[in-house]
Amino acid sequence: MPRSQREAVVSRMSDAYESGAIKERLKLTQAAPDWSTEADHEVSRQLSHIHRIFENAGTQPPSAKARALGDVNGLIRVHLPSLELAVELSDGTWLQITTPYDVDDRALVWAQRAFLIVLALITITVVIWLVRRMTRPIDDLSRAVEEFGRHPEIAKPLREEGVREIRTAAHSFNRMRSQIQGNMEERSRIIAAMTHDLRTPLTKMQLRLERVEPAELRGKLQDAVFTMREMIEQGLEFARSLSSKEEMTRIDLRSFVQSMVDDYADVGKQVQFVDETEQKDSPLVVSARALCLKRCLDNLLSNACAYAGSAQLLLQTEKDLAVVSVCDQGPGIPEECLEQVFEPYFRVEHSRNRTFGGTGLGLAIARNMAVLNGADLTIENRPHGGLKAQLRLPTA
Repeated sequence: MPRSQREAVVSRMSDAYESGAIKERLKLTQAAPDWSTEADHEVSRQLSHIHRIFENAGTQPPSAKARALGDVNGLIRVHLPSLELAVELSDGTWLQITTPYDVDDRALVWAQRAFLIVLALITITVVIWLVRRMTRPIDDLSRAVEEFGRHPEIAKPLREEGVREIRTAAHSFNRMRSQIQGNMEERSRIIAAMTHDLRTPLTKMQLRLERVEPAELRGKLQDAVFTMREMIEQGLEFARSLSSKEEMTRIDLRSFVQSMVDDYADVGKQVQFVDETEQKDSPLVVSARALCLKRCLDNLLSNACAYAGSAQLLLQTEKDLAVVSVCDQGPGIPEECLEQVFEPYFRVEHSRNRTFGGTGLGLAIARNMAVLNGADLTIENRPHGGLKAQLRLPTA
């Protein structure tokens, strides 16, 4: 067509491109575009297609150039890639056509989804880490309060870290802990001082009772003094059991228990040792205060021998715990009293018989000694009669 008509057609098509009616953009230039030759599959395919059109029409193909814009072969196409064609017309001018490719955006969509999933995982991981970091002081405070409620004597101070509110709560807890432990230590000192000072007048009273007549009255008074002395000794031992300056040491629990059983056998007590651990040839090491542990087991074995005549000592393991069980075939304890027996001066009704003696402090002292070793002491009735006292110690 004539040059003037070409320009008018290109102008109308440019208007249609601007309005969105067509997707191609056309432009007329006087000279060939200065495009470098690119070895691109899509470009070569388009040029071959143009040549075939003219060849099929029986016409000599014109000079043509092509180039690709944008990332045609990439997985993620950020911008819509396009193809530019330049065809030489009969009057020497060049027609440039820019047309977008028809691209499949599924790769882009899935790439965006994968990006969002990765971003979400990273965000969730960071949030979880931040939440755990912020709530860790709260967990520490909760564990410290629980531990303080069970064993206030050996509760350790809490680290004052975290946000201001947590630091304030930790500081208040530490101050409360110091005050309560101070009161408990003061109570222990008072009890120890009173029981110690009562020894002297009791000794004088016992000496003067030697001159009391008749003998029957003297015997009754001496029994009363003996009972009072026993209560004072037990009270003094109970006061001492609330705290200890003994250092924690590593102990082979198997050998330690065996030596105690041998000591009881030497004095004619029927105490049987049963080792139910898996590795009997290797040491079972615990970290404990040896004297406190010995006193705790002594009280348990003495009670079993007193009420049942014999005892069986079992050694077992549970995960990271060493379990020492003292079993007997005695009368047992009512279920409602299993926890009360650890209270100072509490005695089950049938244990008031003076044949067995006791002041109601033996189990209280045993539990205090267990606490000083970081252990748990519990008592339960056996299915076929008797009691089982279990001492759980963390292995070293």
